Amino acid sequence: MSTYRGTFEHDSFLGWLNLFKIRRLQVLYNVGERPPYPVIISKPTVGEVLKNLNKADFGLFATVTVLGFFASRRATLGLTTTEYMRQRGFSIAWNSFMMAGVLFACMNSNNRLTGFVDNGLQWRRKEQRLVKYDFTSEFEEGTIWKFFRLR
Repeated sequence: MSTYRGTFEHDSFLGWLNLFKIRRLQVLYNVGERPPYPVIISKPTVGEVLKNLNKADFGLFATVTVLGFFASRRATLGLTTTEYMRQRGFSIAWNSFMMAGVLFACMNSNNRLTGFVDNGLQWRRKEQRLVKYDFTSEFEEGTIWKFFRLR
């Protein structure tokens, strides 16, 4: 277990369960906000995502695959056609669940590289917004566009 109550280490077999924790109600980040964890690679390639797979991603894949086996079996029991069609349906359904597991694992790895999932790093400064100077506010105040601001 991690130092935080109710969480798992980010690199453990059950580390993917941390995805169910609600950290913030905000899903989209505003301009100037940073992700919750430091960015390792801002735009990772497929090779970098695959190299970054760890035990948590394998645990996510294994869980989806095992649950997919039972769901596929249950879904194909009701097929009243031939035995070949039932086996073929099971094979297609289970392969679909395994591909979904691979997709979820790669998404988790990508999110870890881009800082949206716990990657074992912490920001040095805790404030959420970056300090930036707004160059357009003074200009907008003198024009008609001040009435159309979204902020």
